[in-house]
Amino acid sequence: MSTQPKQGAERAMLEAATWKIRLNAAPHDETARAQCAAWRALDPEHERAWRRMERAWTLTAQRVPVTPPPDRPATRRQPAAGRTARARPLRIAVACMLPVAASLLAFATPDLMMRLQADHYTKTGETRTLGLPDGTAVTLAGHSAIAVHYADQERRVTLLAGEAFFNVVHDARRGFAVRAGNVTTRDIGTSFDVQMAGPHVRVAVREGMVSVARQSDPALRLGAGQQGTVDRHTGQAWRGTIDPEDVGSWRSGQLVLNDVGLSDAVETLGRYYPGTIVTHGLEHDTTPVGGVYDLHHPREALEALCALHGGRLVALPAGFTLVLAEHKTP
Repeated sequence: MSTQPKQGAERAMLEAATWKIRLNAAPHDETARAQCAAWRALDPEHERAWRRMERAWTLTAQRVPVTPPPDRPATRRQPAAGRTARARPLRIAVACMLPVAASLLAFATPDLMMRLQADHYTKTGETRTLGLPDGTAVTLAGHSAIAVHYADQERRVTLLAGEAFFNVVHDARRGFAVRAGNVTTRDIGTSFDVQMAGPHVRVAVREGMVSVARQSDPALRLGAGQQGTVDRHTGQAWRGTIDPEDVGSWRSGQLVLNDVGLSDAVETLGRYYPGTIVTHGLEHDTTPVGGVYDLHHPREALEALCALHGGRLVALPAGFTLVLAEHKTP
């Protein structure tokens, strides 16, 4: 699969950072502002990268001191003889980027990195429905994120984290695809759900039909009432059945688990849990679990899940909860 879109996005982010440094170094330079505006208008990817850079700058500005400490006042220094004026912009760029880079290194959690890549995201416990430019409706589950890439030939959405339900508007000229890691789901006029949990991508179809494939592997074709799971690492894929009414049931506050591993189930509940869940040993438990859980009461739902399927909860300081796999006797 081509990596050109990703490379283009990365290049745009580097260019956006360069423009941000330049404008911060010379905030009253109207020529630079006009040139930056022209660059942003040149390509939608440029505008998207600029907005993400602005967001990153805002996040880090709250943590980076912008004035020197009282005991070390700023002093004016004369440039050393023989140095050209060309060196000054470079020093300004380095001075601007160092605190930002240090702050990003210190605070660049997966959440922050996800938000920098995302066009839309939700917080823990939040669900939100939004409309895409073609009228397609997307509902994001808790702690989920997507990036949207629309072009003349294709409509593509990248699921960066979590889960999303898609109600796709048919367009005979442009297909609709959802990419989750290295797994791509292609719509054939339908409503469907895509979820990332652990190494797995799960797709469940409420109406219509989709095809699901990992890179160049053979595709699974799923119709209404079917679900498919693909291991992003191994390529192993399997299908199952599901009541169409249960597809996307989390949108109404009811999480229906059907033939999933305990580790994936805990991760799914964690998107609604008011705290941070840490797990140990769950990935080795391959026994499928199921049930219906109330997302309006995620603590109780997690307790019930673990009580039914062999997990043990340990409360830790600072809002952390450890979920351990119980040792089962043969």
